[in-house]
Amino acid sequence: MGGIKLMQRKLVQIGGLLAVVGLLTGIASIFVPWVQQLVVTGSGRRAQQRLDSLTVLNIRMGLWYVILLLTLIAVLGAAVLGANQGRKFAGLAGPVLSLVTASVVVSLITTFDGQLAGPGRIADVGTSAGSWLALAAMPLLGFACGLIAIGRARRHVSAPAGVAGEHD
Repeated sequence: MGGIKLMQRKLVQIGGLLAVVGLLTGIASIFVPWVQQLVVTGSGRRAQQRLDSLTVLNIRMGLWYVILLLTLIAVLGAAVLGANQGRKFAGLAGPVLSLVTASVVVSLITTFDGQLAGPGRIADVGTSAGSWLALAAMPLLGFACGLIAIGRARRHVSAPAGVAGEHD
């Protein structure tokens, strides 16, 4: 029985480490720029260039990523603090929600064509560190939910039928 407890403790420790790193990268991805766009104003010799950096909240549909990230953090909380049913839910929903959120991240990155707040035209668009942090955070948080839920699960050992009847 001691080996099972040791293994459960190890799963929770590894899940906790993944959760901390996932939380840090996920939260940082909100504040670090996701895309950079080169904006050109004017033409010919008078053309001026500037590099705009946009965070996820400045990207169209970027709020969906933040909502899904916060939901995933809440599911991680259910894995850590939840009762039996909460842990079961977190163990199943955490990895699935992390895949859904990762697909939203990929969609946001690949469909972004640029957006202008003022005059000019967009000459080039590229990804930045925030989008990579978001992609790194998703599997970390998903695996953390699963590992913590498995590590905190209670193991029920049933007594043989004859033994239970003797104690009544």
